[in-house]
Amino acid sequence: MILFEHYHRLFAGCPQAAIDKPITLSLACAASILCCTPRNAAATVKKLAQRGWIVWQPGKGRGHQSVLTFRIHPADAALSVARELVRQGEIRGARVFVARYREELGELEESFQRWMSSQFGLHVSRSPGSRQDVLRLSQGRPLPMLDPSRVLLRSEAHLTKHVFDTLVHFDPQQGRFEPRLALYWEANPQGTEWTFILRKGVWFHHGRMLEAEDVRYALLRLRDKSPLHQWLVRSIRAVDVVDAYTLRIRLHHPDSLLLHALSKEFASIVPFDYTEQMGEQFGCMPSGTGPFRVVRNDDSMLVLEAFEPYFGGRPFTDRIEIWCVPDMTGETEAGWSEIVFANVPGREKQDDSRSTWTEVSRSERCFQYLGCNMIKPGPVTSAAFRSILDRILDRRLLLEELGGLREPAVIWGEQERRKVRSFPQTSDAEILRRLQASGYREEPLRLVSYPDQDHVEDAEWIRMRCARYGIDVRIVYVEPEEMARPETFRHADLVLDSANIDEREELSLLEFLHDQAFSPCHHLPPEAVREVTARSAELARTFDEKKRRRQMQAIVSWLLRQRVFLPLYRNRIELLAHPRWSGLSLNAHGWPDFSRMFVRA
Repeated sequence: MILFEHYHRLFAGCPQAAIDKPITLSLACAASILCCTPRNAAATVKKLAQRGWIVWQPGKGRGHQSVLTFRIHPADAALSVARELVRQGEIRGARVFVARYREELGELEESFQRWMSSQFGLHVSRSPGSRQDVLRLSQGRPLPMLDPSRVLLRSEAHLTKHVFDTLVHFDPQQGRFEPRLALYWEANPQGTEWTFILRKGVWFHHGRMLEAEDVRYALLRLRDKSPLHQWLVRSIRAVDVVDAYTLRIRLHHPDSLLLHALSKEFASIVPFDYTEQMGEQFGCMPSGTGPFRVVRNDDSMLVLEAFEPYFGGRPFTDRIEIWCVPDMTGETEAGWSEIVFANVPGREKQDDSRSTWTEVSRSERCFQYLGCNMIKPGPVTSAAFRSILDRILDRRLLLEELGGLREPAVIWGEQERRKVRSFPQTSDAEILRRLQASGYREEPLRLVSYPDQDHVEDAEWIRMRCARYGIDVRIVYVEPEEMARPETFRHADLVLDSANIDEREELSLLEFLHDQAFSPCHHLPPEAVREVTARSAELARTFDEKKRRRQMQAIVSWLLRQRVFLPLYRNRIELLAHPRWSGLSLNAHGWPDFSRMFVRA
């Protein structure tokens, strides 16, 4: 970068500078432009020539001028420097470098972003007897927290599934639980004591085998030291190690959702020794038993490498690199669309025709919603105001005006699906009349959300829609860590967020209600919190699936009647996959399983 600074200064300091046009320039003049001694100028000129940026023909004898020829425009030289930094893994350094010269070299930023875009996707390199498959993705922010008990975002939670394993696995297609780290389990007739037998020969990434003490440590750590997700294992009273591969979980009361909870990524098993040794750094450089291990994690990139001795079978992809490029992704929590592009040397030209590509798509189960603070003094505490706000936020208009891959929200249960999708239209005059009757007196409302692109679009639409009727909405964008603080929720009138839903619907509802990071319970008065807590406990104690589903729908109906949250829409994820891709499918959150993906030769 220093060498480029010299080149840029030399080029700018020569008024007659042009590419491939020789000019006369004395060494003394070059030293003056570079603000250094003639000796240092000679050394710099030599380095620039070695780099191929200039041709320098020194003058022979006293009074003979040297001849300088510039071979490359400063913007192209800067681009080559930025590329080198990226190839060295210094993504952040490259971004800082490009930003430094953004004003002076206007075309640099666009050229750099265009080149960066070509770096993503699957890159296959071959040599005699070997093949290296590297999947490169982009992410809008670093990923310093991969501790399963502390993850906040869906992107983080998804990655933990590739680094860690849980005791049991839930198969969403079959709707049943399968062995994972535990190969067998059973419960006593009362459902208060569960015995799990672990697999033998399961390795942690840091070189030690899994044992029952690790499971005990992980579950009690989640229960006692994870304020975010401790709700998940609140029913656990004790975990007893019977022997190296057998443990017994004792519950306070029967829990119909215990296996659901133990299959959740938050309940992933961590090694007791390495976790304690790493302390706060464990989230950045964790060790699990999953198909990929973390080898690098900083503000430039996260790198995962295939774990050779993985008990479930080594992934085909050798390496996953997630580059942090916030200024070019416009990325949201929806997923990484770049994975569909396979940069395979020697592929046939006709492969590039999109007509032969396969569409991979599904609707997310997650949905966007607007949470209403029912305890902060102000208009939102009024049921009448929440009711008219619900009507103002016309979902049909939202979908028409914002478009994209948004579609009507589908939330827990079939009953609520019809209510959310078909909302009666109300005239402007009727809305204004009811708004006045609600007691609203033009008080400003504080709406808190993320600065991600989709959230910004939604928040601005809500603000403009409310402004049409004289409601003053003021938007505050915060990072996820700040959003996760209960005080952020309590100080907001409205919160724009998304609910994480998958095929384990009852557990997803409990996560929505009780996960400390983004729980709507922060917005409920004490009597409502008690109501939600009691209903949740009753649901967890119910083993009859049909009855439990009715209880779930009753909870959701109560929340909707109270307008604790206003469902807005869900996203549809659509990927266009290169025909050589195999194993590419999307889960309920719109993410692919990287461990199953590969590109055919």
